[in-house]
Amino acid sequence: MNRRVPEPSGRRTSTWKTAAAILMAFVATSCAPQSPSGLVTVTSRTAQPVQLTGSFGFGAYTVDPSKVSLILSTIPLETLASGDFEEAQVVHVQMLWKPRPGRTPVSSESTNLSIRYVVLVDGQVGVYGGGGFGWPRGTPGKTGFGLNISGSNLALLDSTDGFRDLLTPARLSGQIGAPLDETVAIRMRDAVSQIVTDRLGSPHWVDAGLGGGRFLIAAATNH
Repeated sequence: MNRRVPEPSGRRTSTWKTAAAILMAFVATSCAPQSPSGLVTVTSRTAQPVQLTGSFGFGAYTVDPSKVSLILSTIPLETLASGDFEEAQVVHVQMLWKPRPGRTPVSSESTNLSIRYVVLVDGQVGVYGGGGFGWPRGTPGKTGFGLNISGSNLALLDSTDGFRDLLTPARLSGQIGAPLDETVAIRMRDAVSQIVTDRLGSPHWVDAGLGGGRFLIAAATNH
């Protein structure tokens, strides 16, 4: 009669530790965020890749029947609104539909996100845009909501004359999350909109789903 050889205790312990580590990692990345947070990397798709990393600690999200919008900044809202800073990054991501295995595409090559990435440095501004794919963390409309962004394509949409674009074409990946707060989201939208308008000279509006309003991302006519 064949008998199952017991697994060595050391191997069994190692297996359980590995399983526990995987479970902890899944819980850590799937839990809904309770405060603004994010770490995003934009990498150029070039022969010698250039990377731009942003650590986002300020922002909020809003929700409506057609989309969820997150807007986060690397600097506090008050500092952004004052214009008294040397550099900042603002990311605005809309989740257009929730991925559902077996019912919707779930590949990183799919597109369920609309992305805008604003880089502000030394008085210059560059506005990047594109689409991407992300998995939600949390339930829209609850206290916190986040996205794990696994794939995207970005390109420079507009910039001031002195802005150096080292990224286009680029890929964005990372995690973002924020609490539900329409007031903060609208104030941050208005602050970055004003800065972009001032630096580029004329407004250009796109639908953003922030409180039923619009989000100014670029001014683009005569430079």
